[in-house]
Amino acid sequence: MNNISKNVSFFSQLCIDQCRGSCCDPWWGIISYAVVREGGLFNLEDFKGEIIKGIKDREERIRNNYITNETPPRPLFHLPERYNAIAQDIKVDGSKLSVNMLAMFAFRCLFLSKDKTCLIHPSFLNGADIRPPHCGFMGSLDARIGEKGYCRIIHAAQTNSGSGVRRAIETEKDASEKHYREGFETAEAAAEAVINRLKEYCSKYAKHLLVEDKQFFVGRNDPCYCGSNKKYKKCHGR
Repeated sequence: MNNISKNVSFFSQLCIDQCRGSCCDPWWGIISYAVVREGGLFNLEDFKGEIIKGIKDREERIRNNYITNETPPRPLFHLPERYNAIAQDIKVDGSKLSVNMLAMFAFRCLFLSKDKTCLIHPSFLNGADIRPPHCGFMGSLDARIGEKGYCRIIHAAQTNSGSGVRRAIETEKDASEKHYREGFETAEAAAEAVINRLKEYCSKYAKHLLVEDKQFFVGRNDPCYCGSNKKYKKCHGR
């Protein structure tokens, strides 16, 4: 057995004996994307609908991509158990609100057994790998932090002692439990939390964007909506 085979065997055993499904129970799907809202938070129900659609579109994208590589393919996931939408890097430019969104979904893999065994792992299928490509990337020995396939547990096993691996496993579990605890059962509830976060931000830093349930129509020579007593063209209309 060469060194590469030894390494793969060691890390596979690490996942089975120590990690025991930390990254798959639940499996977290995470997608970042940008949301831009012109005219502020003037119609919250309409904006909330946009956020809900954005969350559900990305949930569906994950479920459609995570299918087995066989004919016919089988899905790995049903609907998520938890939705978590986080508004990051909020920016305001006049009446434009820009937000970097992080959508997180807690799925239960249909092929993870009660004893945390992956039932479609090649070791159970005589070497055949029918997992989605993304599953095969998980735990890559060469991946670095932030790269596709990075696993902090395997990274710890490569560079630290047994105590480092145990700490990495606990960190993984604690993070998963925190996200699960803070998540919501529906996309609608997650979107409502985002709206509340944006309202809180605007109440501190951009109060002119908080005129709820009003249409945003203003002429260049009309008073600016922000209450500055200047004409729109000389204020936020510049």
